[in-house]
Amino acid sequence: MTRPIRLTILGLLLVLAVLAAVTPWLLPPPAAATPAPHWQPQGPIIRGAYHIHSTASDGTGGLDEIAAAAARAGLQFVIVTDHGDATRVPTPPRYRFGVLCIEAVEINTSDGHLVALGAAPSAYPLAGTGRAVLEDVHRLGGAGVAAHPGSPRDSLKWTAWDLQLDGLEWLNADSEWRDELLASLGRLLVAGALRPAETLASILDRPEAVMDRWDAATRHARVVGLAGADAHARLGFRQQTEPYEGWHVKVPSYEASFRAFALRVPLDAPLSGDPVRDAENITMRLRGGRTFTIVDGLATPGLFEFTATSAGRTARMGDYLDVVGEVMLHVRMAAPQGARMVVLKDGVSLFDTTDPETHLGVTTEPAVYRVEIHTPGATGHPPIPWLVSNPIYVGLRDVHERARATPRRPEIRGRTALDVGAWVSETSSGSESTLDAAAPADGEMAWSWRFELARGVPAGQYAALRLPLAGLEGHDRIEWRARADGPMRAWLQVRTPGGERWGRTVYLGDTFRTEEVFFDELQPIGVTSMAAPPLGAIDAVLLVVDTLNTRPGTGGRVQIAGMSLGQ
Repeated sequence: MTRPIRLTILGLLLVLAVLAAVTPWLLPPPAAATPAPHWQPQGPIIRGAYHIHSTASDGTGGLDEIAAAAARAGLQFVIVTDHGDATRVPTPPRYRFGVLCIEAVEINTSDGHLVALGAAPSAYPLAGTGRAVLEDVHRLGGAGVAAHPGSPRDSLKWTAWDLQLDGLEWLNADSEWRDELLASLGRLLVAGALRPAETLASILDRPEAVMDRWDAATRHARVVGLAGADAHARLGFRQQTEPYEGWHVKVPSYEASFRAFALRVPLDAPLSGDPVRDAENITMRLRGGRTFTIVDGLATPGLFEFTATSAGRTARMGDYLDVVGEVMLHVRMAAPQGARMVVLKDGVSLFDTTDPETHLGVTTEPAVYRVEIHTPGATGHPPIPWLVSNPIYVGLRDVHERARATPRRPEIRGRTALDVGAWVSETSSGSESTLDAAAPADGEMAWSWRFELARGVPAGQYAALRLPLAGLEGHDRIEWRARADGPMRAWLQVRTPGGERWGRTVYLGDTFRTEEVFFDELQPIGVTSMAAPPLGAIDAVLLVVDTLNTRPGTGGRVQIAGMSLGQ
């Protein structure tokens, strides 16, 4: 053990000793008990935890240990989101210790981490920009949720707010306690041993910036807000995300994380006991926004109902309500004494009351409504809400549909054909890249590009085709028509004589499709002096396959039916 590490540990032990002496005065109060509801819920409401890591990535527990902890905390489901590239076939949903275990995956992108919820396994590794990974997740039938979007660590926070996310984590426990690590560490190790759920709840703040982002996003799309436990049961002094080895303590425990707060999912009927059917039901409701969060470390168990009506039509959380006549919001809560119910319109407080039930008439203009409930004595700066609902979207169906439509780019006015046969191969050592004239494919003449990345060598393998040219001035895009033997992603890049590159990955399927890549969409690759490519200085266009989306030692074939510069 090195001297700096020893000094760090001694310093932390000293801090813990001081905190232990004052723990009786620092213990958070026990969670309040909420009264029984004054109404009969429409159906069962189940509790669950989302965003959990196991030993398959950087967590410390296997699925059985996680499920057992969830059962002790009174949960009915958990969603495990181990880090990965989405190629692994997930373990089928299964009940363990009475808890339904569902698997998703957390994917690293250059714009932050994205959880793929309900996606089929990918034929190739998902990586690259947030836009590319989100496109792939949607293609695989999944929903993309921005993980820990407000993380204090720049490498973890979400940055691609121009994308139409399916969801985001309005609360991420790991981010919340890491932003005040020294104070949190003492409380977690000392007070947390006595009142774990209350201690975790006491270090939560209302994440203002993330809430503002969520409210802004819901004006243009249905965006689900989820509370992410981000449970690892691991605290390492170096705080690395990779590699996962190193000295650590199992704090906060899975059970403590699950008791601190949990998702609530209203159902129409009890779970069937069929794990696949029940997992589809829960995942569908989460993706649709039919969920709310309660911070059980403040008060528990709690109950809540939020609907909106217009001319006999009723909408629940996550739903669109078309405006036909008067719009009424209906909110009920079984909350601790003195709790404040706050109805927000487009993120701004519209109505604030301590009454356990309210029926509020609102204007018929398009708006997003959601509810927060605040308990007296909640800690945090600002205090964490005890309950956060998902929105109801009033009069916004058409607005969101228009926002989802892909913006139209200028129609191509002219094309300059590129000679595909003039491309030159470039490869890393041990990789292969060949281009041959091919017989007609699907009725079209096409060149055949075969590539294979080297096996058993360090990262950095690539296979490429390079087309020399004298600048791209007067053009704004490359148009090409191609197909691959199977689903894959390949780079389209441009390069200067000095080696600076800009590019974007493009999806290729097993049928011919025409793709336009606009030069203003290209992003810098590696160290460059300019954010956008200097079109007049470009001397080569490249097609590249590398280890970003292709595993070492694998290859394939791309058929190119034509390529041209557009303007």
